[in-house]
Amino acid sequence: MSRSSRFFKKLTRFTWFAFILGLFAIALMFFFISKTKMPDTRELENPSYEYASIIYSQDLRELGRYFKYNREAIDFEDLNPAIVDALVSTEDERYFKHNGVDLRSTFRAVAFLGTKGGASTISQQLAKLFFTDRSSNFIKRVWQKLKEWVIAIEFERRYTKQEIIAMYLNKFDFLYNSYGVQAAASTYFGKDQASLSIEECAVLVGMLKNPSLYNPKKNPLNAIKRRNIVLGQMVRNDFLSTKEFERLKAEDIDISKFNRTVHYKGPAPYFRATLTSYLKKLLKEDKYLKTDGTKYNIYEDGLKIFTTIDLTMQEHAEKSMTRHMSDLQTRFFNRWKGEDPWTFESDENQARIRKKSLDNLIAQSDRFQQIKNREMSQIFSKVRDAFPSARLWDSDINRMLKASEDPKYLSKLLAEDFINKTQKSRYEKILKSDLWPELSGAWGGLKSKADKIFRKKVNMTVFDHEKGEIKVNMSPMDSIRYHRMHMQLGSVAMDPKTGYVKTWVGGIGNKYFQYDHVQSDRQVGSTFKPFVYATAISQQAMSPCQKVKDLQYTIPAKDPNFGLMDTWAPENADGKFSGEDMTLMEALRRSRNSISVWLMKELGSVGLVRNLASDMGIKKSKIPNAPSICLGSADLNVLEMTSAYSSFANNGIYRKPIFITKIEDKNGRVIYNAIPEQRRVMQEQYNYVMVEMLKYVVKNHQFRLQSEFGGKTGTTNDYVDGWFMGVTPEIVVGTWVGGEDPWIRFTNLQDGQGGVMARPFFIDFMKRLEADPKIGLNPNATFVKPVGDLIETDCSKYEAKERFERVVVPDEAAKQREDEMGEEEIEEE
Repeated sequence: MSRSSRFFKKLTRFTWFAFILGLFAIALMFFFISKTKMPDTRELENPSYEYASIIYSQDLRELGRYFKYNREAIDFEDLNPAIVDALVSTEDERYFKHNGVDLRSTFRAVAFLGTKGGASTISQQLAKLFFTDRSSNFIKRVWQKLKEWVIAIEFERRYTKQEIIAMYLNKFDFLYNSYGVQAAASTYFGKDQASLSIEECAVLVGMLKNPSLYNPKKNPLNAIKRRNIVLGQMVRNDFLSTKEFERLKAEDIDISKFNRTVHYKGPAPYFRATLTSYLKKLLKEDKYLKTDGTKYNIYEDGLKIFTTIDLTMQEHAEKSMTRHMSDLQTRFFNRWKGEDPWTFESDENQARIRKKSLDNLIAQSDRFQQIKNREMSQIFSKVRDAFPSARLWDSDINRMLKASEDPKYLSKLLAEDFINKTQKSRYEKILKSDLWPELSGAWGGLKSKADKIFRKKVNMTVFDHEKGEIKVNMSPMDSIRYHRMHMQLGSVAMDPKTGYVKTWVGGIGNKYFQYDHVQSDRQVGSTFKPFVYATAISQQAMSPCQKVKDLQYTIPAKDPNFGLMDTWAPENADGKFSGEDMTLMEALRRSRNSISVWLMKELGSVGLVRNLASDMGIKKSKIPNAPSICLGSADLNVLEMTSAYSSFANNGIYRKPIFITKIEDKNGRVIYNAIPEQRRVMQEQYNYVMVEMLKYVVKNHQFRLQSEFGGKTGTTNDYVDGWFMGVTPEIVVGTWVGGEDPWIRFTNLQDGQGGVMARPFFIDFMKRLEADPKIGLNPNATFVKPVGDLIETDCSKYEAKERFERVVVPDEAAKQREDEMGEEEIEEE
């Protein structure tokens, strides 16, 4: 045997040995991996929705759910055939020929380093979705890949090919809270997945490679390129003709019906939105950790959240809001017919502020963002490639535009701390680059195109009080102005004895107006005056029947008690001073600013009022340390004002608001229990006086309520804010009404006062509660009347007593002088 023959024989023997050893090593490796801790694939039979957290009302009815996966499971039989064809063509051409791991594709991927396609099968991708998080470490990633192989083979043993495809398409996260192909079809195209066209199916399948990079909403150009690749793969696999491909690849992606799933539907949407933030903050505290030391996740851990919301009462509050705000909005639109709030009585500075506000609303709109993504994505990609750390917000581009006209502009921004040195350097590099002309030109083109689009009328859906929404033909610009011109309402109802929040209405419609006005700080106007009166009565034992002249009172500059820089002499709301003597009862009813200023002067300290308001649950830091608080200059929110007024209804005892009673984990273990907090803020006899004064405020009005009640309106400068605080023995209701911008307002006292803007809501709401036996409101309930000597609140009796004292007092004074004088002096007199 020749030497070459012997060498070839040895090489063949070695090759077979290495091959058999390699197979043995691979088998041993798979055996070892299978014996390590592997996930239980039975999880697939019960997707994560079963761990949703449920919010309950006080009577244990479901208010809503928190869940991680907005998913509707679809069986393979119900899947759009084009989705399946596109998926197999693009992601796994040999899907129906392998058992979970495609060795041919794997060897190809290794040989060509992935340049001619990847090796992951659909089964492996499903394994990755469920059980492995991609690691950036190469060694760990290889280990994960091997585990994915084992899991993929296990999938193939347990499930059919069709079931695996359905599970994969149901599991994938398409972004924008769209888990699974059904939710994605609804979000991006506004239709059921079964109704998707071939090119729409290709868009969604294209996103499987990278849902952010190939997202038709965020990156439309990339999405089109990826869609066309998918369509090309369908041609290659005989699922699409070349002719059809040529037609479809020229089409744009239509996402005009894009609609992200939100939680505005259902009862108390504003409350549920606020509750979300509150729970996330609460569950970060160490005392509410799981037994294993990790934090609870409201979207995954199946918590049960028990709230104080009375669902029936909440429904009445929302109906009252719709009825009242519909009437008020009609009046508001009539007032502004033919006029423009954005220019009305505006000087040059105000006009600039209002225009900028409107421009911001346009820039934040979904329509503008779509135009921007379409027009700017290509140049943005170029700039980011050249300058990886570049930030390209609207504000950044506008700064660079100004800097291109004014060389000193960036230095000015740096000197005023609007930008830092890194930002300045980055701006300057972009401005000097060859990309700046293209970027600035594209931005100018965007503005021009957007302006035309926003002024062109199109068919759209807008908010409507009675129907929820209506279809109209309107320009996008007019749509923004139309919605911004809607008056808003924020209201809370509380049980004064427990502090339980019973209702929470944060606006007129959560779908179109997400901002929660229950917790927005607004100037409170005259609703603050009862705190001033309460301080005077409790601290200086003033009688509610004490008379004070209705005159203009002045607090001079540099008064040591108040420390004002300028003299302060406010007017009454009507600009008039009658000069008449009026009781404090009457002054509060008429809401005379003059008497509030007089009381503040008599108190001689702003601190006394701030202390009482703080005791009643209002943050002292939010109350200005200035005498103007007596007229309501503080910016406060509905919730804290309602809790403060609840002290009056609860016999002078403050109860901290509670809206969650307890939280349980999925096994029923209580992890949070509300702990009531209360404190006495006024003695009973003084609080009784305040209740009588609040009742007197509404005494002469014909409201036809069965319940005993009192209240106070509030109206701020230029009729920007209207308030009503209503108190009854069993429920306290705080209500604010106004626009989202200060120029969205009425222009006269007749329409813009709190008694018109806010009080009708309270009256309608209370009538609904009184008429509904399910509520259990007792119309015969009365405020607590303390035992013992009480301060006289019937001013007719007080005046009679005062006249009697004027007769008696001189005789007593004469007797005192007699005792002090000698007998001779008396005789001489």
